[in-house]
Amino acid sequence: MTVLPTTRPRHAAFSPWPSLLCAPLGVLAAGLLYGALRLPGAVETFLAAQPILRGPFIEGGLPGLADAVSRCGLVAAAVCFAASLAGFVRPPEVLGNPRPTAVPLARNLAVNGVPATPGAQFFWRWHLMGPAFGVMALLAWLYLLSWRSVVIAVYRGLDALPPAAGDRLLENLRTNGEDPRFRKGLWSSAGIHILVILVIPWLLSMRGCVDPYRVPKGSGTPEVSVAKIVKVVKKQKKKKHLLVNAQSAISFYVPDLDDSKILRQVDDDTQETYRADPNRILSTLGSARAGKMGAGGGKEGGWPDGMDNAVVRFIRMEYNGAGWDDGMDAVSRADLNFLDAFHQLTGFKVATRPESHSINLLRKYPKGYAPPFVYMTGNGDINVSAGEIKAMRDYLLDGGMLFASCGSPRWHGSFHAFAQQLFPGEPLLVIADDDQLFQVPYAFPNGAPPLWHHGGFRALGIKHNGRWVVFYHPGDVGDAWKTGHSGMEPALAEGATQIGVNVIYYAFTHYLEQTRKYRQ
Repeated sequence: MTVLPTTRPRHAAFSPWPSLLCAPLGVLAAGLLYGALRLPGAVETFLAAQPILRGPFIEGGLPGLADAVSRCGLVAAAVCFAASLAGFVRPPEVLGNPRPTAVPLARNLAVNGVPATPGAQFFWRWHLMGPAFGVMALLAWLYLLSWRSVVIAVYRGLDALPPAAGDRLLENLRTNGEDPRFRKGLWSSAGIHILVILVIPWLLSMRGCVDPYRVPKGSGTPEVSVAKIVKVVKKQKKKKHLLVNAQSAISFYVPDLDDSKILRQVDDDTQETYRADPNRILSTLGSARAGKMGAGGGKEGGWPDGMDNAVVRFIRMEYNGAGWDDGMDAVSRADLNFLDAFHQLTGFKVATRPESHSINLLRKYPKGYAPPFVYMTGNGDINVSAGEIKAMRDYLLDGGMLFASCGSPRWHGSFHAFAQQLFPGEPLLVIADDDQLFQVPYAFPNGAPPLWHHGGFRALGIKHNGRWVVFYHPGDVGDAWKTGHSGMEPALAEGATQIGVNVIYYAFTHYLEQTRKYRQ
């Protein structure tokens, strides 16, 4: 029996492995260097051969782009060459690569506003390295197939060849090789690693995980745009009345329903619409269209506690009930229409796709990086579990805000019951006309703008510790955001957009104040 040595020298006198491992990097460096040096000349040669394209290409910045790519190629060539050279000199140290993703965790840093927790680092590695691993696996599989006897025979023009290295390797993988027990253990280990490192994170990324919410960073002071009340005056047509003997006991006059004083008063009230002066707030945006909305007293817009490169997202709640997704389809696009209008009014970056998830997923957000507000609507019953009630309540107490709009009279009653489950003993209260919600950045002197009024005329809410945690509009705000405004007059639809802007401003400002301790 042959006894294998338990240790081996750190450096052998001569080993071909460093050469085999590092030579491809050297070849890649040479290729990058060649391409980087040739690219500017190739572009100039092409333009010389096609003089008609020179002017448009120069205006489009093609030469500058070629120079930038050339410089990047030179840098990449230098890095590859240095790595190849280092592999020849000190292979063990080079293979002991550093762990850059551990630096944020060790120094308690945040990347793009996300705390560097071990879980966050894991998903950073997965999202950054996953595509590269996939490409590497595909290339390895193609390389293995190229060493099969069938492929070699085709390229050499032969009829048949004995089994090649690729055939032997594939056969060993299929039959477990000369040592079945070892091969089965190897396959089991590889399968478990693939399951834990690749499959489970992939499944988690598809469902059950959330992206931390980031509020735009900066400093702003919103300018109040006072909403004007516009009364539409209708011309009344004179009606012809049949004249008969005034002394007759029989009256031939039948009053029309339009003659009712009460109906005329209701009609006049519903014609009073809120119209904020768009030039007033848009004038604060400037030529660069940088949003002024925010806090801190600055001019560029945003919140001092916010995060760089943040995108304003609109997240609605999924639940067991009809109509929770009303308006999310590609035609109605209520959520996206509102985000587009919010971008035009403030200049902030906004999401380009609708977003929704279950109430339970509110638990998944890191402290201080949850959505400052979530949206909820529907037209049937709200069927939620006790766990979902607790998740929503905890989210609201931690600084969040529920923005709800009524889609039907039935949903109005269901939402009242839902709100009582969230905060027992704290009924939905009428929000005063002079409340902060109706003042900044748009001022609504008579409270929330009038809509369809499925559940009344006044906006309601629940206040906790001096902060509105629930804002409920009894009209269907989402319908007004839909393409075509569901037949609503543009002035009323404009008011629905503006009250949404007010809610977001209120939610962002108070959430950042409430959760500042989590981001310090």
